[in-house]
Amino acid sequence: MLFYGTSYILSASKDSEDERIHLMEYLMDNNLGYSQEVRLRDIAQWENELVEVFRSRKDYKYMFLMQQMAVYALVSDGHINEALEKANVMLKQATQMKYDIGIAIAHYAIGDTYLNANMNNEAIEEYEIAMQKLHKVSDSEKLQEKVLIQLIPTLIRMGRMDEAKAHLDQMEQMNDYQHSRFIENIFQAYYYLHNNDMDKVRKYIQEAEEWYEYYPFYFHSSILKYIQAEYAKRIGDDELAIKLYNELTINTSSANVYNRYLKMKNSLAQLYTKQNRPREACAIFQDINIARDSINARNYSTQINLLRTIYQVDRLEMDNQSERSRLLFYSIIGCILILGISIVSVLYIRKINARLIASQYKLEKARQSAENSIRTKSLFLSNMSHEIRTPLNALSGFSSILTDANIDIGTRQQCNEIIQQNSNLLLKLIDDVVDLSSLEIGKMQFQFGNSDAVAICRNVVDTVEKIKQTSATVLFQTSQEKMEIYTDEARLQQLLINLLINATKFTTEGSITLLLEKESEEMTVFSVTDTGCGIAPEKQGQIFNRFEKLNENAQGSGLGLSICQLIVERFGGRIWIDPEYKDGSRFLFTHPIHSTNRKEAAQ
Repeated sequence: MLFYGTSYILSASKDSEDERIHLMEYLMDNNLGYSQEVRLRDIAQWENELVEVFRSRKDYKYMFLMQQMAVYALVSDGHINEALEKANVMLKQATQMKYDIGIAIAHYAIGDTYLNANMNNEAIEEYEIAMQKLHKVSDSEKLQEKVLIQLIPTLIRMGRMDEAKAHLDQMEQMNDYQHSRFIENIFQAYYYLHNNDMDKVRKYIQEAEEWYEYYPFYFHSSILKYIQAEYAKRIGDDELAIKLYNELTINTSSANVYNRYLKMKNSLAQLYTKQNRPREACAIFQDINIARDSINARNYSTQINLLRTIYQVDRLEMDNQSERSRLLFYSIIGCILILGISIVSVLYIRKINARLIASQYKLEKARQSAENSIRTKSLFLSNMSHEIRTPLNALSGFSSILTDANIDIGTRQQCNEIIQQNSNLLLKLIDDVVDLSSLEIGKMQFQFGNSDAVAICRNVVDTVEKIKQTSATVLFQTSQEKMEIYTDEARLQQLLINLLINATKFTTEGSITLLLEKESEEMTVFSVTDTGCGIAPEKQGQIFNRFEKLNENAQGSGLGLSICQLIVERFGGRIWIDPEYKDGSRFLFTHPIHSTNRKEAAQ
């Protein structure tokens, strides 16, 4: 998040429960997310213990604030899915208690989660709900200020300046002490920076500097430097901007403040490019790619879980469409029966009403699931955008460097290699998504004809042997001199290459063998056997699921085996893993020899 203050706290030990409570209450009372004495990992470790203490004291405001700070600790560490679940549990608990302050804090925690997932509109919506709840509660100005600290800069970044200005005026009426005055002046400077009013920006920066000198919080220094750097960049003082950005990025963790870190790095790279300093710009772009890859690898399993939820909710929504129509029909029949028939009809209507209540409950759950589906789809697209932006940023950044005639041959060659690598990565990701989508909806065209399966296998093995990135040997074995089958040659090659390349990822040495056998006069069997790490029995039933990966850190989208399964099904065969093979893994699939067998197998 862009703005979140903290403070020095008098030296205290964290060994005892009372001292931990004292430290946390200080943070809560001053709207601080963490401090030098209480770091984010401390908050996550203390959560269960202190929540129980506050609950036993019936101090529910501190109880929910403690949970909210734990949510913030989770999102700061990249665990967005877990943070969202915890925030939703908070909301459910506060709703059951009918505790408006707890409901407001829960919505605030959900907003923090969306904000860290780059879902700014959804975050603003949650912050506004929190403000509406707090307006109804007396003596809640401090909590309102806590929400405004996140809401105002988010509105400014989204270009909703009138709303941001209204909330700034509201904050000005609340603030009556040093910490708040500093934040208020920083927000004013940020607001006028986006309005290109540099005179007012300078004025509010000077006022913020005065408050900082009067009451210096340690981490206010980084906030102040950030605004000063943005101002220097805007007025053309590039050297000062570069100096401030370098100081900020050196002291900033790219893992915990991901968005701010990348924004500052991008600004620094642009300044170096503007000053015709390609080496420094190239180094910054490499840092950006490393940071993106680190975050994407850590969040990849979370993205996959969200995708599974999306598919489940979509299927549920389709099933409930017919249920809605049927319920409407029964409702009309029930109304007619109430007006026209006897006591027996009344009993029947009661039965229908009972079914209607149960169905309405299902529909309400389906509606909530559908809303969650929309949000999780947006969250997935936001996270996948990191996967796409990583190669795109490299292409853009290093292409602009190549236009500089002053760079040496070594740098130019390095840029070319990075551009080629990221181009291939982006093409592979797009090809997998397009192939999967086309196969699912039946739009991918297959050109069937008679082809020699033996020749196809030999060509595929030769191709993979040349491009493999392993010391394992790729072999082809068959007892057939020639085998004519009715197939799409290009799709069969794609299927075999996918299986062989998948085997090379997990087989560092030994052999990978493609075997072609004639099972009967109507069916052939292909198998790919490797001597790699193998697949655990509990994973074998899930390996063909979309986005399933044995190693979350390995390259690839997790779509390859799903695409293979869909291609085999279009051929009229089936694909499976040999559970008896223990020296690695073995994938087998059948393929009809003749066109009539393909149709019968497909049916």
